[in-house]
Amino acid sequence: MRIWNNFKDSMPHQQLPYSKRNWGSPLHSVCSYQAKMKPALAHHLVAAFSKEKDIVLDPFSGSGTIPFEASLMGRTGLGLDIALLGVALSNAKLMRPEPEKVQKLLDDLAAWIDSAPPSQQTINDSETVQFNGKLSEYFHPKTFVEILSAREFFIRNKSDTAEWNLAMACMLHILHGNRPYALSRNSHPITPYAPTGEFVYKSVIEKLTNKVNKSLAVELPANFAPGRCYQADICGTWPTEIKQVDCIITSPPFFDSTRFYMTNWMRYWFCGWSRPDFDTESQNFVEVTQKRNLNVYSGIFNKFSQYLKDDGLVVLHLGFSKKCDMATELGLLADEKFSILDRYTESVDHCESHGIRDKGTVTGHQYLVLKKK
Repeated sequence: MRIWNNFKDSMPHQQLPYSKRNWGSPLHSVCSYQAKMKPALAHHLVAAFSKEKDIVLDPFSGSGTIPFEASLMGRTGLGLDIALLGVALSNAKLMRPEPEKVQKLLDDLAAWIDSAPPSQQTINDSETVQFNGKLSEYFHPKTFVEILSAREFFIRNKSDTAEWNLAMACMLHILHGNRPYALSRNSHPITPYAPTGEFVYKSVIEKLTNKVNKSLAVELPANFAPGRCYQADICGTWPTEIKQVDCIITSPPFFDSTRFYMTNWMRYWFCGWSRPDFDTESQNFVEVTQKRNLNVYSGIFNKFSQYLKDDGLVVLHLGFSKKCDMATELGLLADEKFSILDRYTESVDHCESHGIRDKGTVTGHQYLVLKKK
């Protein structure tokens, strides 16, 4: 706990060089993502609560910041996520693709776009998913047809390979934004607000190839330990590949958080969701179930205890608001399986807004440190 106590005294992630906006591996930015943890914070949490060669699990992997930072530091970073979006983004960082196989996938995609117009079902899906505007309003008509065909390609050819995950993550990143890499008209790179500007044709293959090649060119440290993220409901059956882990470091959805599936709605659509999925599939997300009853965490803590080694640690990064003191509430629910080692609250004044209201009603970030009984 010495490193942790030093962390609380100095808040190193708020100090240079860690406070720089782009600190850390460029792969952390393989795809923008609502409410992504800053890599510097993940780095210091991993350093404080694990050691090299440990297995570190984040069962709310999201964009994979925590498991990827663990792998960069010589641990084996593992993740779980209920959504394909989170799994693809995490694995694009944790798995090591072979450039030749990535190029083959891009060549196959190019051939598909040239020869396979989008199906009527795909067109229908695109017409019914329209939260900040119709999907067709975001793109030049020719670009939009290519995107519809690409969506079918990625869904039909879905695989657990490093190559598919990297290409998918890069494709999700370039869907929308306000810079030249983006396929869309001018829009927000995190949440696709209604677009502005001219309709300009942009080639899916050209933009995707550029993004993929930049990602492949990123160098990793010699002690990098490849990891893996699995698609699974944290409250359901976990994959058999996950055995006993040394440490769980994770940031569950804040009680007053925005709905990730809505702020990332265009990317969820590209991953295969149709309009009804936003109403039905979302009901399984902890960000939804916890608002009905925080007791959902009783089952989650049982899972943590089951998969942790003896004396293993759980570190929860939580949000404090007037509506919910998450650290206190979850500490009570964890009492049967865990001892509380520490509970600490940090101000959120240093957090970036990224041009959107991503703090919600959260007034503090809490850290709940638990030890398996």
